Parts: sequence; structure tokens; C-alpha cells
Amino acid sequence: MRVAEPPPVSPARPAPVASGYGHVVTPEDRARWQRWHDALAQESYRRGMEAVEGGDRAAALFWLGRAARMARFDPNVIFSYGMALLSAGHWEEAAGRMGWIARRFIIRKAPIARAIALQRLGRESEAVSLFGQMLQSYAPSPEGRNWATFFCKRSGAPGWCACSNDGIVVGESEADVAVFLDGHCVAQDLSLPFVLPELWRVARQLEIRCADRLLYGAPVHLEALRRVQGFVTISRDRLEGWIWYPADPDFTPDVLISCGDVTISIRADQIEPAARIEKPLARPRRFDVPLASLPDATIEVTDRYGQPLTGSPIGPVARRLLDQTETGPVSRPVEERGMHLRERDARVSGSLADGSLATGFPATGNTAIRNTASGCLIVIPVYRDFEMTRRCIEAALAAAPSDTECLVIDDASPEPALAAYLDLCAGSGRITLIRHDVNRGFTASANAGLSRAGGRDTILLNSDALMPPGGIARLRGWLARAPDIGTATPFSNDATILSYPSVRRPNPTPDLPTARALDRVFESLPSSEPVFLPTGNGFCMAIRGACLTQVGLLDVGVFAQGYGEENDFCCRASALGWRHVAATDLYVVHAGSVSFGRTRSLLLARNLRMLNRLHPGYDALVAAFIEADPLAVPRRSAALVRMLSRRGAYEHCLIMVTHDSGGGVERVVRDRQKAAEAAGAQVLIVRPHEKGCRIEDCGGDTDNLVFSLPDEWDDLIVVLRRMQAARIEWHHLLGHAPCMRALAQSLGLEWDIVLHDYVWFCPRICLIGPHGRYCGEPDIAGCQSCIDTQGSLLDADMPVAELVARSHRELDAARIVIAGSEDLQRRMRRHFPGLPVSVEPFESDALPPVRRRPQQGQNRRRICIAGAIGREKGFEIVHELARDAAARDLPLEYYVAGYTIDDDLLMKTGRVLVTGEFREDEAVSLIGSLGCDFGLVPSIWPETWCFALSNLMHAGLQVVSFDIGAQSERLRKTGRGPVVPLGMPIPLLSHFLLHLSR
Repeated sequence: MRVAEPPPVSPARPAPVASGYGHVVTPEDRARWQRWHDALAQESYRRGMEAVEGGDRAAALFWLGRAARMARFDPNVIFSYGMALLSAGHWEEAAGRMGWIARRFIIRKAPIARAIALQRLGRESEAVSLFGQMLQSYAPSPEGRNWATFFCKRSGAPGWCACSNDGIVVGESEADVAVFLDGHCVAQDLSLPFVLPELWRVARQLEIRCADRLLYGAPVHLEALRRVQGFVTISRDRLEGWIWYPADPDFTPDVLISCGDVTISIRADQIEPAARIEKPLARPRRFDVPLASLPDATIEVTDRYGQPLTGSPIGPVARRLLDQTETGPVSRPVEERGMHLRERDARVSGSLADGSLATGFPATGNTAIRNTASGCLIVIPVYRDFEMTRRCIEAALAAAPSDTECLVIDDASPEPALAAYLDLCAGSGRITLIRHDVNRGFTASANAGLSRAGGRDTILLNSDALMPPGGIARLRGWLARAPDIGTATPFSNDATILSYPSVRRPNPTPDLPTARALDRVFESLPSSEPVFLPTGNGFCMAIRGACLTQVGLLDVGVFAQGYGEENDFCCRASALGWRHVAATDLYVVHAGSVSFGRTRSLLLARNLRMLNRLHPGYDALVAAFIEADPLAVPRRSAALVRMLSRRGAYEHCLIMVTHDSGGGVERVVRDRQKAAEAAGAQVLIVRPHEKGCRIEDCGGDTDNLVFSLPDEWDDLIVVLRRMQAARIEWHHLLGHAPCMRALAQSLGLEWDIVLHDYVWFCPRICLIGPHGRYCGEPDIAGCQSCIDTQGSLLDADMPVAELVARSHRELDAARIVIAGSEDLQRRMRRHFPGLPVSVEPFESDALPPVRRRPQQGQNRRRICIAGAIGREKGFEIVHELARDAAARDLPLEYYVAGYTIDDDLLMKTGRVLVTGEFREDEAVSLIGSLGCDFGLVPSIWPETWCFALSNLMHAGLQVVSFDIGAQSERLRKTGRGPVVPLGMPIPLLSHFLLHLSR
């Protein structure tokens, strides 16, 4: 076992998440846990990359695998682990990891590595096809040329080709070739390599033919090569940014800066390490010029093909705002700030203003102006994603009343199929089409449409949003609720403060039938008073014609391609007295982030800084809205409708009450949920919440059925009664409000109680006494003495005798009490004489054969320990075993498949490796990959089932445990390993493990 030097001391594992007992897991707890988790993942990744650089393949696989399990969606970690797997010959998993990368990012090495892995797996045709597709969309790389020859021979093509952004075609061919750009022959009788004619810079497709046969790698998709990523901003009195072509990362790009009558061309030849691009092998190049060298005019920054970089253009007001935000808060005179705002508002309002211009603030209340035209205009800026855009337009047209015009702005789309579809729609009169010659970005495209409103109500619609039937009329109906309503925005899966079901985390994009069903739910809600918003959301925002006329266009010079432009518009409207409302009877599905790519977060952060400069207090206003959460009422109403409407699809309803702290309890709950659903039950899981409790409608809404307890106890009971539950399962009440103990009685039902631990008579839950050892289950006086010494994890003021008496009453009143093991049954009967306890094992112990690790010389014996190892799970035992092995140089090493309360402390012994967290479905394969001789369950408390033991046995290992609890009972029944006395001295336990028969 090789372990690099001890890492820096990691932050302590957050206590509430580690213990879980008696604690409601709050968002703050989860954030604290995530920070701790991220720090461990970063440390593992660092050590893995050091091992790669040092040529230590085994250590690289271990540390990068640990990092990949802890940071499952970090592309840099996944890519590095995939490359380590490829280097080690783990072809199947390497192919899977590289496929994950290739589907999400433009990274040349990912399809190359996947093709190699597939070829090694014998999947030759897949490998040849994949490598050919890579050549079509990527510039050639030095290491890829040999593989191109290799795969070309297997393709049967007369040679191969590839192209780069310098217009040079390279490759091999059996004879001279002909060159075709967009189907037109531009050269022939050429040999490779050669330089393309200038026409290639605007062409879409390159074909290289040898004797009328396409070379392997053709046709080359030139637009894929030219796809640029870049960002520009102002910082410390300099215009600065970065640029690169992901499909051609070795190419050194040029940047064109235009400002007034000044044009500057810059070669961006320095790697920018701080670009924060969240993808592997990124090679952005930086550029910068002094701001003083440019006139006080709008700055436009493009690449060599005229494509604007994200963040361009930067208007004069944005220049001042960015200069302030990047150099720190600068106090400017109110008069100067007002001048800047008047200048900005005159610019964005001038083409639409009906005799009056916005001044920024204070609010004027000037909303008497009326629409100057009837009807409605839908404005849809489009760029990429033909299929999504087609669906958006078709849905909008289907929902459009007769007085509605659909105006689509083609922002120089690079997709021929999309352009052809728009031409067809425009030719048939279904849409009005505006087409830009060059890409100008979302904000400018939206303005091209908004400027044609002509006083009509206007709906600004993203090309990845799908309007439901009747949606346009419902959305416009909110504008008619009051004369001062300026904008209306519906609910969506991705709409920040208007997101549903969750506003705290990303929601999956629903399919169309689900989205339509959700819209019908919101449409069915009773009419209510408007919920006023601090801002609308531009993915689907209706704007009253009079409001648009008075406030003016979106600000391209400040917000460039987008993010924050509609918020600025709404703030300007608010300053004039207009209000913004939630369209709570409408749900519009939003795929999200179709056009911006990986520069989204940078542009968003930049624009939000400027937004707060333009409108001081904006962030505080939004934060106050989120804290008050007035949309919680319609969200909960929608969740109730969904839950009640699902009831008819099931034979009966089952309510399960449990905690929210995961672990084995959660696994049992989920297993029983699946079994109940298979038997025709609608399952509701009731969990503790910081406000009271939360109902998870499994398969429906799991976020919004929150009830404040005890204030909303009666409401909770009314809701659950309407579900007509057949029974209730009590799994855990830890963290719940005290009134939850009366749930069954209030519903007129009995509890089915499923036992998971010793909470019924042990306030410490796990029978661990003051000295960190199994307490031996003394009488009540002994238990009370223990609690007086170390405190209770339950009600601190409740004596043990009162706890036991209360538990006896509740257990006796249950319809059935279920234990997973006979050991737990015996212990419960001892503490509660006469209590009928049924034994229902939580799993089948049908096991695979024992897998023998082949003996290889004098290798150390490997012992596997699985799960989350805290103190009651035997952390000190593992630590002492490792120290003993190191001190006496015993040939023993320990692999923890999971995590512990202090991974670093164990690994510093040099005899322990900790893999990090894993998903439950990965447990058996992970344990099997470690090549261990035996498993060890070091728990010092009487487990009530022990899923860690299950995982070890299903991985084919014999297992050792202490002679206590369900762990020893199950080992005796299955014959899958010996048990040893609890408290066995560590040196003797080491000797036992060392000489245990394989």
C-alpha cells in the first residue's frame, strides 16, 4: 500500500450530518456538509494528479477514483480519472467516463480516448465510427495522427483528413485529392497537406475526395472548428478577456477590438490560467489593452470570423460601471450618477418613448399611459438547436389567438436546418422573420423584435421555452388585472424565483406530457390575489404595451448577450410606477441555457454587479422576497392538487414517517416504498422540516408540502385524511415536532412500527456508554446515570424512566412491531416484556459464492471495511488496528469502502486507504475492485441489520465481526465468516485477522 505524504488536516466532518440523530437537517447544514465534502474531493484530486505526474499508476487510480466518487459531475475530475483508467487498461470504465465527457463538452481527447478503449474491447466498428466523427469536428492533434492512420486502415477509406483554424488540411491519401466547399469544387489534383482558399472562412462544410471517394474524416464541419469561446470585461482600467476555439485548442487566435474610429487587432498568445472554464484541457488565451487607449464609445470585441465574444459590446455606461465594480466601491456624486442614467435611459428608450423618457428614479407613478395598439406580439430570438426551436415556435403558434403576431429573429444561426425551417414558416405567413447577417446576441435580437411592438402587448419568449395551450391568453390576462401591472411571468422548471417544484436546487426539465399536466394543475388553482415580484424573468415575460413604450428597450451596451437585461428593464419600470406579477395559473417548460455555453456564469456575475450598481438595493429586494416566499402558497396548492389527483391511480395510500438523515433507515424506507408501490400503494413520506414537517409525494412533489407545526396541525390532518390512507408506518420520529406522535390517533389509524435502533429505551440511540463502549444495557438507574454523564440525543429533560414508559404505551398501541433481526427482537422483548415483535429481514441473504483472492507471494493481507464509519461503527477499532500493524510491521492493510469521521487520521498510519463516498448501487463493485481477502465489520454496538455486512457478503467476501447484534446473528446463519468476542485486545485481533484461513 503506497500512500503519499499526509495531506493537510481536513476540516472536521459536520456533526449534525455525521450523527443525524435528533436533528432536522437544514439548508445551512447541507451547505456546511457540501463545503466539507468539496474540500475532501479537491484534496483527493490533488493527490491523484501528483501520483499521475510521479508515474504511480496504482495511487493515481485510487485517489482519482476517490475524487470521482465525491465529485461526480466535475468534468476535470471525471476526465483525469478516465485517462488514468485508460492508462491502466480498464477499458470498459474508461470508455464510460470518456463518453460522459464527450457528450457534454467539446474536448478532443475524450472521443479519441473512448475510441481507443472501444477498440481494445473489441468493438471495432464503433471505434472506427467514433474516431471518424472526431476528425469531422476537431482540428488534428499530434498524438491523434497515428491513431487516424490506424483507424483509417480499418475504415476502408482511401485516406484520412482533418482541418484546423489556420485553414490547413492535413492527412494521408492514396492519390491526389479534390476539395469541395459547401458542395462546390474549389480545387483538385492536390496532395496533402494544403492550404484552403479564403472562402473556407465562411463555408459550412469541407469535403476532401480521392477518386470520388470521401476521405476518412470528411465531411469536415467547419462551423464546429470555428465555434469560439471567449469573454471580455473591464478590470483595473484595462479592457481584458480571453478567447479560444475548443475544437482547436492549439490554435493561437486573433482578437479584433473596434471602438469609435479605432480598430485594434491583437494576437492572443498567452495562456490565461484564471479563465475559470469548467472543462478539462481548456487553453484560453488572454488579451488586454489600456482602457485609456480607446475612445469613450461602445467597444465591440470579435474573433477573426466576426463572432462577438461574450460580454461584447460594452457601452459607455457599462465601461463606467465595470470600472467601478472591478476596482472596488467608488462613491460617485448623485448628480453624476443621474447623468449616466439619463444618458442610458434616453438611449434605450428613445425609439419607443411616447413623449416621456425614464429618468431612472425616483418612481414617478406615471402609468396612466395606455396601449396604443391592440393585439399581441410574440418575440422569439433564435440561434441554435433546431429541434428545440421548432418545438418552441410550433407551441407558440398553437397557443396564439388570432390577434397575435409571432416575430422570430434569426441571430445568424449556424444551423442550415434551422434557417430552412424559418424560411418555410415565414414563406407560409406563419411567422414574421428578421435575419441578422452576423450574430449579435440575445439582447440585441430581443430588441430587434421589441422595437416592432408598436404599442402592443408583447411576450418575450426564449427559444427553449414551450408555451402550453391557452398560455398566451392566460399570461396576457394578468396584465389586465390592474392598470399598473407592467409585466407577468409564469412558473417554470427553470425560472429562478418562479421555479417549480424547487427554488433551492435545479429542477429536471419535464417531458412535454408532464409539462402539460403541470400546466393543467396550475390552471386549476383557485383565482387569488396577484403576487407581486421584484422582477420578471425574460425566458417568458409578458410586457404591457404601454409599459414597453414608456420604459424602452433592453440595454445591449450594459448587458451584452444577456443575463440581467430583463431585471434592469423591470427595475426601470418599477421606478416609473409599474409592477410585476407572477402568472400563477400558468406553467411554461424551460430547457434552459441553450445558447450561452460555459461563459454563462462569468457573464451572469459581471452583469449582476452592474445591475446592483444601476439599481442599489436590488439584491436585498430579491433576498427579502425569497425570505418572505409569497409564492409558497401557490406552490403548495399545486403540490396538493397533484397529490390528490394521483390518488385515483392507486389502490390505497401508505404514509411513512421517518427522519431526514439518510443511512440504513433511509434504505429500508426506500425498499419498503418500492414494495408498497409495486403492491398498488401511493406512498407519502412525512419528514421533519425546519418549519415543522414535509410530505414527500413519491413520484410527485417532494418540496412544497410543508406544514408549520403545531400551527398548521389541523391543516395537515385534513390533507392526510383526504388521502384515505390504509395504514401508517412509523420508522423514526427524530427531529419531528412532538405533535407528530399523535398522528395515528388523529387519523383514526394504528401505527405499524418498524424498528431501526434503540431509540425506544436508549436516549443515546446506539447503546454506547460514557467510555465509548457497548453499555451492556443496564437497568433504568444505570441508563439515567449514563445520560446524566454524556447527555441525551433525544429530549434533554425527559428522564429515562419516562421515555421507557412512553415507548411502552406507543409500542403496545401499534398494530404490529417489526424487527429486522431476531437479536433486536430479543432485546426489545427484554426491555418491554410481553411486547409482540415480528421478525421481517430487511433483505434476502441469498449470497454469491465466496470469492478467493489469489495468493501472490508475500503480499500483505487486505481487509475491507464498508460504510460510513463513526465511533459506534468502530472508528477507534480501525485506527488501533492500523497503528498496531504499522508499529509491529504486520502484513496487514485496511481499505475503507466509504468514509469515516476522520479519513486523514486513519490514512496517516500508512495502513489505511479510504475510498470516499459511493452510491448504494456501486457498493458491491467498489468493494470487489479493492481485491481484499476478507471483510471486517468493526461495529461496537449491536447493529439491528447492518447493510455494510450485506455489501461485503454480496461482494463475495468472508467477513469478521464482533459477537454482538444482528451482524453476528447473520454471519452465523449464513456461515460467511467468524465472530470474535467484543473487546478482544487489538494485538490479538490483528493476529486473528493475519492468520484467518482464506
